[in-house]
Amino acid sequence: MNKTIFITGASSGIGKATAKLFQQKGWNVIATMRTPEKETELTERDNTLVTQLM
Repeated sequence: MNKTIFITGASSGIGKATAKLFQQKGWNVIATMRTPEKETELTERDNTLVTQLM
């Protein structure tokens, strides 16, 4: 069973570092941020969904 984590503020700092850590560990990552269209690094992996948090 795959584990999933929901991370807010994933565009920079601790949020982004946490998202990358869980990506590498094979978790499904839901990464939220205010401007997801600017993010390219987190979207390179299949196990990550990047979305806008309003």
